[in-house]
Amino acid sequence: METPYVLVTAAVKAEVQSLCDCLDFLFVKPVGKRSLWCGRSGEIPVCVLIAGPGIMNMTQSMTACIEAAKPSLIIQVGCGGGFRQHGMQIGDVAVATSEVDVHLGIESETVSPTLQQLPFPILTCNGMEFRERYSLDTNLAASVCSFLTSAWRPRGIQVFKGPFITGATITATDARSAFLFRAFSPFIESMEGAAAAFLSLYYQIPLIEIRCVSNFVGKRNRTEWNLPLACTRSGEAAAAILPLIRIDGCVNACGSSGRPRRAADLRKQPVVIGLTDIRDQ
Repeated sequence: METPYVLVTAAVKAEVQSLCDCLDFLFVKPVGKRSLWCGRSGEIPVCVLIAGPGIMNMTQSMTACIEAAKPSLIIQVGCGGGFRQHGMQIGDVAVATSEVDVHLGIESETVSPTLQQLPFPILTCNGMEFRERYSLDTNLAASVCSFLTSAWRPRGIQVFKGPFITGATITATDARSAFLFRAFSPFIESMEGAAAAFLSLYYQIPLIEIRCVSNFVGKRNRTEWNLPLACTRSGEAAAAILPLIRIDGCVNACGSSGRPRRAADLRKQPVVIGLTDIRDQ
């Protein structure tokens, strides 16, 4: 069953606490042996899933939610390791245009850490084969990035967009970080993004992934980390874009006709994020 609601996912509750604080009529219900925090942002129903860390937790919990009631949109937020090579700073934000599972492939016969591409697809969807790389809606990502840039640039927060990578192993050396950057030019490393990207393609649900830099990818220096800031800002990002979303069968900031007015008219912002007609904006 498809229902007009937005599913927001994160690994831990701290990453979405600032979003939950903004939702009205908040209540908790069990889905797939997980807790789903449900409420409203304006008139848009929102369900917040705390999945747990890693691909396995994210895949199981998101699948349970989607099978129970298919959402119109998935938003994944959270902390992530940023790559210095892009000029990112702790507390900056990035929006994914694709996800790469860096552990999918064939081991090289040489000493090179580069994996060869699998000879078979992990997923076939709409005639397209996907192996280690999962594409996201780049138009949607560009709209989100543009809006957040306009909203947050005055606060000194940089907003980037580009490819993300996902791994089961946290990178902890500068050598590995340099290799990953050469191979994929990623902006963010996380442990859950590829799972959400896979499921968004499998179920044909649009996905927006936004992460805040809590640390730099490479040699671990905990004195540079700022997890509280990254967690708070991740939830703030989801809360910021929800009022701009239009979904058929659901209204947000409506007039008496029930048709949502343009977010640009309501908030004097240059970007409208819409699932039904984003390419017309």
